[in-house]
Amino acid sequence: MGFFNRQGIGETKAETITSVIGADMQLVGDIAFKGKLRLDGKADGNIRGEYLILGETGTITGDIVVNTFVCSGRVEGTVNVQKLYVVKSGFIEGKVETMDLAVESGAVLNGEIKSRSQQELRLVPGSASSEEDWEARLKESAGQTPAKKKGVAGK
Repeated sequence: MGFFNRQGIGETKAETITSVIGADMQLVGDIAFKGKLRLDGKADGNIRGEYLILGETGTITGDIVVNTFVCSGRVEGTVNVQKLYVVKSGFIEGKVETMDLAVESGAVLNGEIKSRSQQELRLVPGSASSEEDWEARLKESAGQTPAKKKGVAGK
């Protein structure tokens, strides 16, 4: 539950969660919900809703279609969301389509990732690359020449 109190990736407040599926629960079938759902148990089916928080003990086998998804657990399936936050304990295997993606160092994404807008993948604090290096790589991939760094030999 570490992401409840920290700033940045997956920031949320515990009192705004409207439904909880506990670690000892197992659901088979599709789930549709409104508000914020925290899933710490196991779901075998497709999930559709507004804001999904998958806890470290949570697993989903199926497709996910939500506005915002904070992933700390394990997903096997297609993830189609507007905002996706994958924290260091998160594991996603399958196709991911999103407009806004943040991945913490240590998280695992296996599969195809597709961005639906010009908002490129952004650097998450604590990752291996500096923000300056990340911006330079984004400009290079867009066909722009990155600005030279001052005081660094060979760059």
